[in-house]
Amino acid sequence: MGVVMESGAPIVYVETKKMHHSKRTVIDILRENPGFVSGEAISQTLGVSRNAVHKHVKSLRKRGYDIVGVSRRGYKLEDEPATLAMPFVADRTRHSLLGRSFRYYDEIESTNVEAKNLAAAGAPEGTVVVAEQQSAGRGRLGRRWTSPAGKGLLFSVVLRPPVDMADVHLLTIAAAIAACDAIESLTDVSVRIKWPNDLLIDDRKVGGILLEAAGEQDAIDWVVVGIGLNVNTEYNELPVALRRTAVSLKTASGKPVDRSELLARLLLSLEERYMDAVRNGFDRVLTDFRARDYLARRSISVQTRRGPVTGVALGVDEKGALLVQLPHRHVQRFHSGDVTLR
Repeated sequence: MGVVMESGAPIVYVETKKMHHSKRTVIDILRENPGFVSGEAISQTLGVSRNAVHKHVKSLRKRGYDIVGVSRRGYKLEDEPATLAMPFVADRTRHSLLGRSFRYYDEIESTNVEAKNLAAAGAPEGTVVVAEQQSAGRGRLGRRWTSPAGKGLLFSVVLRPPVDMADVHLLTIAAAIAACDAIESLTDVSVRIKWPNDLLIDDRKVGGILLEAAGEQDAIDWVVVGIGLNVNTEYNELPVALRRTAVSLKTASGKPVDRSELLARLLLSLEERYMDAVRNGFDRVLTDFRARDYLARRSISVQTRRGPVTGVALGVDEKGALLVQLPHRHVQRFHSGDVTLR
């Protein structure tokens, strides 16, 4: 673990136990030799077996390192994953609430889990947990969120908003709008929001929001807002089951996106939306959501505990509840539920 101070904001670099000395040394050896290095030479240098070298290389590949292996020649490092430039992000957000403290992980189980632990232990508002890769990333309803190392944006922010628990869910919409603003300021793509927390380009998901909170009805202890975005993920790096329903910013825009710049812009945008909501309420958030509402006027099905409910989406009410016009013209409100198009 290392700590770097940039512009007054501490950045804590936390290296996982999995990235232990042998793996770092394999990388060091390959970096020092531009050509191929035999597995035998590496094993002798490290004092480990050839099989251990192979396992190290396999693990490094999963982390985004492009290592070519050729029989009788050995291994060659072609490319390394582009990591986030956290000092740059800290400098861009140096005067901001959401930039007071960063914890950066090469790999973590879940940024939301870590942010919740930090929040419960008293971490200040504005603490940001960032990871290059998650081993157990979660989306809404317990779904798994996967992203190749160094290709997406995976982070969570600790907030302590002076709002009632009944309104906390509206911060999900605020965060979604902030993400749309940041993405559109850096790319030429248009992003819409699928209630309550999905970010879509055309009809494919590019990201999502996961909000978790603790406290009483009239006294919030903490809120953690987790955001996951597919940024530079290639089509063939997406899980096979998601290739028809997911997309990355790179694929959608046709060019790679600077993840560090996007993270900085997103934090600044999120702070702006958050502070406006705290000071002035959620009217502006809801207005801007309605302009980006992916479901509006579409035939949908809402999965509830009692089974699916079908109808036409009519937008959201003043509390962010989904309005659905049922076949007999009655309008029903939904505060939660899994929504699909019909």
